[in-house]
Amino acid sequence: MYGTVTKALLTSAGSAAIKRKPDRPKANPASVGVPTVQKRQKHRKLSAEARERIRQAQIKRWAAVKRAAKPDANAVAVLPSKAKKKAARDAT
Repeated sequence: MYGTVTKALLTSAGSAAIKRKPDRPKANPASVGVPTVQKRQKHRKLSAEARERIRQAQIKRWAAVKRAAKPDANAVAVLPSKAKKKAARDAT
């Protein structure tokens, strides 16, 4: 059942087989079946100075991440949650 309906819709010429909602404009018979190709947007070129500023900012970001990841020698060791609970219980 669905095969014949689908085949009829695919093989029908013109826009008679395509139902549109009441508020949609009528399809132009000349443009039916012809896809419109959008033009690609041209890439904007960055100056060498702008690329260098972006590069330096990224290097700063990477340095901040490395500093945050490196363990501090003066920092207190982080205890697992069970050890924290045990230490708190023993202190009271």
